[in-house]
Amino acid sequence: MTPWKDLFLALPLPEPWLRTLLFVTFGLHLLFVLLMLGTAMLGFVFFLRDCCGSDRSAMDWNQRVVKPHLGLKSLAVVLGVGPLLIIQVIYSLGFFTATGLHAFTWLAVIPLLILAFLAIELFEHKMLSSPWLPFLSGVIGLAALLTVPAIFTGALSLMERPDQWTAFAARTLSPSGEYLPHWLLRYLHVLGAAVVFGAAFHLFFSAGKDQVRRNRLRAWLFGGILFQVAVGAPLLFTVSGVFNWPVMTAVTLGTFSAMVMAWTMRPAPARSLPDTSIRGGRTLLLLLPVVFVSMLAARQSIQDATLMTLHREARAELARESADLDRFREPALETFRVKLATVYDNGATLYEKSCRPCHGVGGLGDGPAARRLLIRPEDLAAVRADRDYVRSMVLLGVPGSGMPYFTVFDRDKIDALLDRLDESFTMFGPTTVPQRPVGDQARDIWKNTCATCHGQTGQPSAFGLTLQPAPPDLSRFSLEPERSLAIITDGYPGTVMQPYRALPEDVRLDLVSITANLRR
Repeated sequence: MTPWKDLFLALPLPEPWLRTLLFVTFGLHLLFVLLMLGTAMLGFVFFLRDCCGSDRSAMDWNQRVVKPHLGLKSLAVVLGVGPLLIIQVIYSLGFFTATGLHAFTWLAVIPLLILAFLAIELFEHKMLSSPWLPFLSGVIGLAALLTVPAIFTGALSLMERPDQWTAFAARTLSPSGEYLPHWLLRYLHVLGAAVVFGAAFHLFFSAGKDQVRRNRLRAWLFGGILFQVAVGAPLLFTVSGVFNWPVMTAVTLGTFSAMVMAWTMRPAPARSLPDTSIRGGRTLLLLLPVVFVSMLAARQSIQDATLMTLHREARAELARESADLDRFREPALETFRVKLATVYDNGATLYEKSCRPCHGVGGLGDGPAARRLLIRPEDLAAVRADRDYVRSMVLLGVPGSGMPYFTVFDRDKIDALLDRLDESFTMFGPTTVPQRPVGDQARDIWKNTCATCHGQTGQPSAFGLTLQPAPPDLSRFSLEPERSLAIITDGYPGTVMQPYRALPEDVRLDLVSITANLRR
């Protein structure tokens, strides 16, 4: 892999600034992603619990729980643009490699989000109607929505493991035994965080003064925190290779804060509290941001430990490569200056700059660029053709071959080039016609074989015109007998003109005579 040849590695801002911007923008994005996911999951679970009951007030509350999803998902999507752009810059090598390897799922993110948002909106609007429509729309919407973080965590997990990129691709884009557990645990950790933040959000903004609703949300908070701890412990072991003091500090602080929150949210006998108070509410408001920031700090430290090192190595390699190429800089610039100063106002210059690279100095088709072409350039010294026909070939090119069009040149320049071709190669002179009688076998071969593409009169047949490149119009274009015999004998590699060396030499010479007589 040669990233310094394929990616722009220069950073638009100092590295610490970009890392700070990434931390802030990704934090805002992740916050609303968690609130969006938690709202959708809790709303659907509460709906399942109450859909068969007769308490319509409970269903009304479930609808109020899901209603903020519209605003939350809008903010989540909009705030996701910033961190995505910064990741493309600061982790360019890792990001583009991982998303390229995950392209089969990465491209599905947009249609999945569209499906999820539409289905969840339908779920919310139809929640108070018959249960089947909201149930089906809820299942579809939630399934599509929960697939998106699975894709993101998969791509980010692979991005942080450059040593597994080659193996991942070699296994036909299937995860390895080491990569899969980390992906699964990381995904579950995100879902657990979504439940915690979603429950906390609705505890303060949706439950109101209803103690039953508060207790239900507190129970989900408590369970979500314990789930986070249970999933987080094995998740740490999957990233033990990149542990450092910032990661350990963030994890320790986050775990301690989470356990304190779990203690305050634990099920306990109801105590007499004012309707406006939430038991443990102040502790929750204080520690939830601590847990969130700790989780973000640990994540970014783990990414930086691998990806910033990779980025610096790529930039160092770029510097070494640039130093190696510096000796070619001035000669290349000088060549470019000469080309800029060239005035294309005469046939000799036009041939030198536009024709010689392929056709060569002597027009033999042996120019420096010819060896890279699938179809060899024609030997111009062997061409005898009508001037107007060659003009059309120069202007329009020959589709299917390496001959480009030159409509960039005006009429005077084209005329000057044609004059140069005629002066050098007698291109517009008469066709050399071998003086020999043509046998019946050659005439039959021309009629039954050659005319399939070339036509009876030398003008390409309807079938011949479909070929790329199409055969030339032999009523206006011919070759010297030696060149014509060589093509009939050996074919024209890269085209459908096959060799006919199995034919007797006399027959091949007769075919040369037939083609020469077509242009009179």
